[in-house]
Formats: sequence, C-alpha cells, structure tokens
Amino acid sequence: MKAFYSAWLGLLVMAAAGSACSRDSMPTMEDQLVGRWEWVQSEPSKAGTSTPASTGHSVVVEFDRRGRARFYQDGAMIGAAKFRLKAVGNGWRKSKNLIIYRGYKSQQFYSVSGNKLILQDTNNGKGGNVYYKGKRSSQSTDFATKP
Repeated sequence: MKAFYSAWLGLLVMAAAGSACSRDSMPTMEDQLVGRWEWVQSEPSKAGTSTPASTGHSVVVEFDRRGRARFYQDGAMIGAAKFRLKAVGNGWRKSKNLIIYRGYKSQQFYSVSGNKLILQDTNNGKGGNVYYKGKRSSQSTDFATKP
C-alpha cells in the first residue's frame, strides 16, 4: 500500500514540476508589453503612411509592471493612465489581447512580436500604429495590417 501511494506522489511531483517549467518559459501578456516603445509608423491613410519623419513628431509609450502607461510626444509627457490587460475571444475565433485604459474611454488591441508592438484602436477594423523597443525611428519597417 505504501508503494502505491509513493508511486502516485512521485507522479504528482513530476507533473507539477513539468507544468511549472512550461509556464515559466512562456512570457505573460504583461511581460511582453512592459517597456518603452517608440512609434515608427501608422496605418496608411488617404494622405499616405504617417511616420515620425512625415509628421515631425516623435511618440513614445511606456508600459510598466504596476499597470501604468505614459505617453510622450517630442520628449514631453502628454498623458498617463492606469491600464489592465484582457484576452478577448469569440468562440471559434482566435483571441486578441486588449488594453483597457482607466480614466479614458479608450481600449486598444495589441500584439507583440519580438521588439515590435502594434496598437490598434478597437473602433478600427484594420491597421494601427507600429512601435519598436529602443530607437528605430530612422529604420523602415514592414507594416502589418492585422495585429
């Protein structure tokens, strides 16, 4: 009887250790978003694609682990808000990541791939704003229309 319980206990410990390792290797939604992001281009419009060079403005967004976002234009802070993250889905469709800003009537879908962040207002069907971690405004980027 003792051998029976020790076998189950050993199996339980191995399963717990294996699941803990796999969760640690996957970054959370917050881990992917936290950092300083520099704007490099926006959704193409009738006037064309907007970039820092075409607008004459630099834009930076900083997300921290305490759930605060800070917005800068040309080095000056122009706004700040608390935020929370939520994964939203609709049955069979792939879920999207959503940023909900408190104190603003604003929400944005976001996707992070490496050092590339795409923010898309929830009322737009396509496009968005492309950001990179670090200074990359002088480099061109391929614009992804779907986050």
